[in-house]
Amino acid sequence: MYKKKSAMPQNRNAPENLYLSAKEAAAELGVSLATLYAYVSRDMIRSEPVPDSRAKRYRAEDVRGLKDRRVAQAAAPAQTGDARATMNFGGMPVLDSAITLIADGKLHYRGVDATALARNSSLEQVAALLWGCRDVQPFTRDAVPVVTPMLERLSKEVADLPPIVRCLTLLPVAAMDDPSIYNRTERGLAATGARLTRFVAAVIAGVPPSDAPVHDVLARALTMGDKRAGDLIRAALVLCADHELNASAFTARCVAGTGATLYASVQAGICAAEGPRHGGFTSRVESFLTDMAHRQDLEDAVLTRLRNGDPVPGFGHPLYPDGDPRAIALLGMMRETYGDDPAFLRAQRVIDVMAEAGGVQPSIDFAIGAMSASLRMLPGGGLSIFVTGRTAGWIGHAMEQHRTGQMIRPRARYIGDVPR
Repeated sequence: MYKKKSAMPQNRNAPENLYLSAKEAAAELGVSLATLYAYVSRDMIRSEPVPDSRAKRYRAEDVRGLKDRRVAQAAAPAQTGDARATMNFGGMPVLDSAITLIADGKLHYRGVDATALARNSSLEQVAALLWGCRDVQPFTRDAVPVVTPMLERLSKEVADLPPIVRCLTLLPVAAMDDPSIYNRTERGLAATGARLTRFVAAVIAGVPPSDAPVHDVLARALTMGDKRAGDLIRAALVLCADHELNASAFTARCVAGTGATLYASVQAGICAAEGPRHGGFTSRVESFLTDMAHRQDLEDAVLTRLRNGDPVPGFGHPLYPDGDPRAIALLGMMRETYGDDPAFLRAQRVIDVMAEAGGVQPSIDFAIGAMSASLRMLPGGGLSIFVTGRTAGWIGHAMEQHRTGQMIRPRARYIGDVPR
């Protein structure tokens, strides 16, 4: 009679146990395939091609590590003060702020719905709101940075560099030339913030600073003279103005907490934002949509990516499981004005496929990428919009941190070798 062999203990380090299929990884996390692909697109889980196949496999240690972190965050009570529960989306709040609220699938700037503001407000008006300017109008005609001969000469030398590189090059020089940079009164900070916002917009546009509306400055520089572009860019700037304590806002606050200037905080924010997991993510969307523009089988191309485990950039957001309200607002406005534009129609086809096959909605990154394509912006136009709009938020966070008079100095949990 056949005798059943006893089961051998499973070696988790064996090659076949180092990876999970898409279905296995999604089941392990208890999420949909679309959410799994969103994690991959944000580099939270590594994926690799399956040998001799077009499919992808996923690192088991990444999947289980993410699962463990999610379980720990859900189980950690607020009073424990466990720093690890503050480091990822959905973690415990790490500091107090009165600037931006993300709750119940909505985004509010000081209690006002950001999508409502995007309908009619300018970036300048929203900046004043974020900065808490109740009795001060910071964007006066006089709030224009002075361009010194040295700054003018340097501006010409870097004119051919990408806009973000120009900003990082010129901001320290502009700070040296601003005589009111150390005025830390409420009026002084607001006035510096206005000059700084206009300076960033001008550098990105490649024009001298002025008191013209920021959205008009960018529309003239980034589009091919499309008169309809200004209002859409205005809305995008407002929707990008702040997003609570993200990586770049936290960076800006850490710099401000040391006593550094608003210029330094904005420069730090730009450095953090240009990374491909943050503001630079819009460039990945732009590249994807450019590729789709040359595909006759767009729907099949998107489905093939999903089938092979290749994430479609710009879909899903951990803070908005039912859809990013910023994307909904911006895409809705695009539909009103550019509804028959070929680039917008292609973007809409991608959205439809992802909704049906992946069950996931576009984020603001995809909406900005779609806008960039519809307005025929040069590559990197989406990041330029993001950085200009978010400058208002970085300044707001830096001002709020200045008011506390405190430096942000978290502690690390040491996991290295035991001292001998």
